Amino acid sequence: MLLKAINEVSPRYVACAFDTHAPTFRHVEFEKYKAQRAAPPPDLYPQLPKVKKVLDAFGIKYFEKEGYEADDLIATIVSKLQTPNSKLQTIILSGDRDVLQLVNGNIKVQMPGWNLKETTLYGAKEVREKYGLETHHMVDYKSLIGDPSDNVPGITGIGPKTASMLLQKYHTLENLFDHISETSDSIRPKLEAGKDLALAAKKLVELDRNVDLLLTIDDLRFDPDWDRVRAEYEELGFKSIVAKIPSGKEPEVMEEPKKPKDKETNQLELI
Repeated sequence: MLLKAINEVSPRYVACAFDTHAPTFRHVEFEKYKAQRAAPPPDLYPQLPKVKKVLDAFGIKYFEKEGYEADDLIATIVSKLQTPNSKLQTIILSGDRDVLQLVNGNIKVQMPGWNLKETTLYGAKEVREKYGLETHHMVDYKSLIGDPSDNVPGITGIGPKTASMLLQKYHTLENLFDHISETSDSIRPKLEAGKDLALAAKKLVELDRNVDLLLTIDDLRFDPDWDRVRAEYEELGFKSIVAKIPSGKEPEVMEEPKKPKDKETNQLELI
C-alpha cells in the first residue's frame, strides 16, 4: 500500500503516525471506549520495531504520543501545515473513517478497500455523495449514530439516513437539540433520551488538532535511499515487494508532481 501510494501520489513530504499502548484521553472520558475490541495478536507488537526500521530506510518521519491516537496526530500535522494561505495538497492514507472529518479543499483521504488493493479517494464531493453531508458534519453524524468498532454509543433508533436528514436541516448537534421540539413525534423521544449520550460521544469522535508536536514541513521531506529500502525488504524476505523497488536513490517510476505555472503545489502523504 505504501509503495502504491508513493507511486500514485509522487509526494514531496511524507509522515506516519502510530498509536501507543497507553490509554488515551478518550479512555479517561469513557472507560468502555474500545473495550469490546479483542486483544491484538501477540506477534503484532514485536513487528513494530521492524516497521519503524523500514520507515527509517525510507526516511519517513513517524510520530507517536502517549494519551493520543494516531488519528489525533494526523489531525494535528494536517492543521499545523494547512495555514490560511497554504497551497499544500494533502492526502491521508488511512482505513479509519474518523479522518473523513479532516477533508476539505486541500485535504483528501485515500481509503483502502477490504482487499487492500483498491483505494477510494475521498474529497468533499465524494463524502457528500456517500453520506449526503458536508465534511464538517461528520463528527456530529457519528455522534448521532455511534460507532460499534470503537464502542462509541449512539442514539438508539437514529440510523444513518435519519442522522443525515437531521444534520442537513439543523447542521450541528447543538442546534439540533436547541430545536428538538420541531422534530417529528417519532424522532423527538429518541433525541430527548439520547441527548446526553450523543453530546458525550462527540468528545470521543472529534479528533484533537492541537496535540503538542514539534515539526516543520522540512522535517517531512521525502527523499528515500531506495538501495537501503531494498536491503530492508530483502532482510525481511518480502520477495514480491523487493521486485517492485527501483535501484538507486532516484527511481525512474517516480515522477515529480507537475507544478502550476503560477505557484508551486506541494504534496504531503499522511499514513
